[in-house]
Amino acid sequence: MRWSYCVLVVLLLCVMPSQAPAKKSKKSQDQVYVVKRGETLSAIAERYQLSVAQLRKSNRLRGDQLRVGQRLKLPAGVRPAWHRVDKGETLVRIARTYGVDLDQLRQFNQLSGDRILVGQRLRLSAPESTLAAQSTALVPRPPKAGKPGREASPSADTALLPPTPDPFRNELPEAADTTAQDNPDSTTTEEEEDLPPFEYLVQKGESLVEIAQRFDLPPGLLRQLNNLKKDRLRPGQKLRLRPSALDEGIHIVRPGQTLTGIARSYRLEVDKLRELNGLDGGGKILVGQKLRLRTTAKDVHIVERGDALWEIASAYGIDTEELKRINGLNSAEIYPGQELKLSPRKAETFALYKVEPGDNLSEIARLHQMSLPELRHLNNLQGSVIHPGAQLKVKPMLGDTEAIQTAEVNWDSLRVPLRELGEIECENGPYYRDRPKAPHQLQPNYSENPPYSPLQSYERARRLWQAFAGSVEQLPPLSSALKGWNFVLDPGHGGLDPGAVVQVMDGNGNKVYVVEDEYVYDIALRVYVLLCRHGAQAELTLLSPNHLLRHSNPAAQTFVNEKNEVYNSRKFNEPNNAGSWPRGGRGGNLNARVHIAEQLFGHTPVNRRIFLSFHADIDPRAPAAPLVLYYQGKQGRRDPVSKNFARTLLPFLGAGAHMRGQSLAVLRNNPAGVKVLIELRNLAYTDHGWALRFEQLRQRDAEKVIKGILEYSRVQTFSSK
Repeated sequence: MRWSYCVLVVLLLCVMPSQAPAKKSKKSQDQVYVVKRGETLSAIAERYQLSVAQLRKSNRLRGDQLRVGQRLKLPAGVRPAWHRVDKGETLVRIARTYGVDLDQLRQFNQLSGDRILVGQRLRLSAPESTLAAQSTALVPRPPKAGKPGREASPSADTALLPPTPDPFRNELPEAADTTAQDNPDSTTTEEEEDLPPFEYLVQKGESLVEIAQRFDLPPGLLRQLNNLKKDRLRPGQKLRLRPSALDEGIHIVRPGQTLTGIARSYRLEVDKLRELNGLDGGGKILVGQKLRLRTTAKDVHIVERGDALWEIASAYGIDTEELKRINGLNSAEIYPGQELKLSPRKAETFALYKVEPGDNLSEIARLHQMSLPELRHLNNLQGSVIHPGAQLKVKPMLGDTEAIQTAEVNWDSLRVPLRELGEIECENGPYYRDRPKAPHQLQPNYSENPPYSPLQSYERARRLWQAFAGSVEQLPPLSSALKGWNFVLDPGHGGLDPGAVVQVMDGNGNKVYVVEDEYVYDIALRVYVLLCRHGAQAELTLLSPNHLLRHSNPAAQTFVNEKNEVYNSRKFNEPNNAGSWPRGGRGGNLNARVHIAEQLFGHTPVNRRIFLSFHADIDPRAPAAPLVLYYQGKQGRRDPVSKNFARTLLPFLGAGAHMRGQSLAVLRNNPAGVKVLIELRNLAYTDHGWALRFEQLRQRDAEKVIKGILEYSRVQTFSSK
């Protein structure tokens, strides 16, 4: 009996502690939310899918006013509707924290993998049907054509441009996820780059300069983003560290947008937006039109996506290091929307633009990053009528400055020895021996089949290429910085596969169509010429039998989708059948490019081999900025040398440029020491399709690549000493 009594006492003691909290659980089940700076009662209610009245009642609030640090009671079991990603968090960890199934979390946020970015806003539950419908309309899945390593199949030649996404939807971060979903040769195994978070909570004793140094940001950018007149900070203050789409200086008009809606998005008055852009009272705007969102002093340059620090410095005749000093920059990295101070004396630098037939004032303003009112005022113009031959005063165009002109090629001088090959002058040429039947790309699915067999086309292409290469050899050298380096340049798509075909508008509101592979080939040729002038050995994986460098005059005379490019190898053309043409998609012959690279590199040491594949992306989830892809295998195996090259390239490609690892067919088993695929433009954005039509801007893209290569070779040479 005594023994059983003891057991009973022990059991009671064990049970009582576990039951004690249960008695007060009713009250403790409520959750607590600590109010952060800038938060409102309605925003918190929306996040937790509650009514404002519920929050007021639970917390005995008479009004909506809150204070930073205030603790709000939330009903038991309530879960936020979304979560903003913090540094170090993973999708798996977030799913576990909120008790959400991982696959469902991917589905709620339209994620095909597990890659997330700091600052990204993730939905934690299924969106309402109306939001889901809006999401589907605004962000279509990327088309299969036009993606690297997943090039279009012969039966699906073209991909028409989808509607451009709304940058404000769900507050997506600047660097969105891009994946090659349907390609057996392309597996995304990405890693998040080391970017600063979007926001930072100031700690006691911290200064603006200290925080700027910690995140490697210029203090001027922090002042601009946070509207700070002084550098004084207080503990608990929330600092924005990176610009969002709302901070940028321009907006590109997308399908279905109105002037009123755009003004509301950027918190501008409609009349102010009209004034900034010289629009009349009707407010008519065109898809693809560039709208300026703010003005600054004459000695300030507002950074646009793709602007590189070296370009801005060169355009205004300022030394790059001096520009960095003026703006307190620690590196060459700059951000879209950032305001850069110029030397007051250099800020008055202007260039002259000679009006060509077919030019219009709107496109001239866009080329030189000016607003229409600014261009009119500078040239005392009352309207928009201009005449061929007239000289207009303009801002110096980035990529077309006096400093770069010393490196530019006199393209006409390259054509002289080629006239014996039957040069044909036309508005989108020149061509050699034969030209397209159509004067320009007529519609998205228009194409012209090759008039010759693969072997015949190859023989014509080699003769044309050898004449061109001989002309390039005669040009005066720019330097010997790349002597001993061997480059294989791979123009994306080609042959039976045109890549993406997108619709854009010219300055008069007319539809024109841009064919990716035709423009990429032209850019690859420009890179080739500049590499050779710096002492490098270079070749292309693909050749055209009837064209080299081209220009369009006017730019609306776009290049035609000719399916006649061939591999730069007799071996791959000798079968002389339909399978010899370059093609993409399932069963494509992308590996041929790797084998050709192996032949072209020859006996060059591996650490002096660089393989560059050029493309134009068409992914509406990725930002409107260059993307550099280095090899990263399915099991996470990475190529650190190529990754280092990509990182070196980014500042020279311009603001917003980003990088990631991906398993791509043209990079896998590639014999180069450095192998990357560069998406120079993103054709999901109409402004990028617009830009590719202009020879000056294609030249600018080529110059950016060369600048990055020269910096990489300089660092490698220095480190090897």
